[in-house]
Amino acid sequence: MLTRELLNFRVRQGVLRPVFVKRDDTELLTFAQDLLAEVAASRGGQRDDIEESLGLKAGAFTKPKVARGLVKLVLDRLLFDEPAPGVTEARWERIKAAGQVLRALPPDATVEGFEARLAQTLPVPLSEAREALYSDLPGHRRLVGWDGEALNAQDLLDRYNLALAQGPLLSARRLRLRAQAPDLLRVRKVLRWLKFCRLVAEVWRDDDNWALDVEGPGAMLALQKKYGLQLATFLSVVPVLERWELTATVELSRRQATLMLSHKDPLRSPLPAALGHIPPEVASLAEGFADDAWELDLTPLPRHVGASGLCVPDLTFRHRASKREVALELFHAWHAAPLARRLTELRSRPDAGLLLGVDRALAKEAVEREALEAHPQVVLFNGFPSARKLRERLAKLEPGR
Repeated sequence: MLTRELLNFRVRQGVLRPVFVKRDDTELLTFAQDLLAEVAASRGGQRDDIEESLGLKAGAFTKPKVARGLVKLVLDRLLFDEPAPGVTEARWERIKAAGQVLRALPPDATVEGFEARLAQTLPVPLSEAREALYSDLPGHRRLVGWDGEALNAQDLLDRYNLALAQGPLLSARRLRLRAQAPDLLRVRKVLRWLKFCRLVAEVWRDDDNWALDVEGPGAMLALQKKYGLQLATFLSVVPVLERWELTATVELSRRQATLMLSHKDPLRSPLPAALGHIPPEVASLAEGFADDAWELDLTPLPRHVGASGLCVPDLTFRHRASKREVALELFHAWHAAPLARRLTELRSRPDAGLLLGVDRALAKEAVEREALEAHPQVVLFNGFPSARKLRERLAKLEPGR
């Protein structure tokens, strides 16, 4: 992600548009390649030295703001070693040893004499002791690799353009996505990533077109930053769709603007391999969900709710004997408005095949909690529902019970 001062955009008549760079800009491609080459040659170097070197390169470039943004994206992907156990204690012992040696020296002692005496008292060579003295501080940690070793200059420019679009979403309150006659497989991938980001969307179909409306966290301002990060993460998969338009209301220094993006922008998804990713908590649930009566489907299809809407379940359970399906849709701490709407829809149009998993953080008031606990289609959880609780609820839905 790019910090606010590194974002580059224009606002005209309330519409925010990122200032994207050209994917075929020769000068930028050369600069990006130089950055990647320097990182590859810096393995084993200290963090402070690497950051200073890359910063100097950015400052000397003809477009310093863009260059600093590229450097930020590279630095975010670097992996540095962890300090060895006992570094803090060893530092204190060696500082005390140096103090004792210094106090024992005559007034006319030289630096060389001090170092010779100190070397005799240390369990390791003096040069090695110096090297390890502050190795636990962030700036002294050594570069051991990075998670972008397969990244090329073109990929780095694509990541920069995507980061320009993601930045404003950190303050977004609502996101609306429209896809024009998309391939259904691509839609399923996007919806799967939506659930990975723990977002709830209202989904509509108009003939072959699809629309998603993702609400913000409402009045829960404490969750705004986290929720904005979820929206920004979701954006990374949107370019998988071939023809699409996205709008989002964002906050800019006490004023609002509308971010507008589309397939005409130079945005590329870096996530083709990750679209099949299963979140760790879901994978853990799948491993622990061993049930003779029910089987678990991790890639459920959208489901009709209310008069004309669709919901995107997180999981689907299928009864082995009767083939009956029960979908589970999860609502986390920032989903108060979507949960209220879904409960209203279930009252007007009951759907016995839909369970609602509700984070207890949404049930703060005693009355609300009691009502949710008594609701036949609600499963309360902390963080993520357990396999045991889901098996117990599904057992109540088996035919004949």
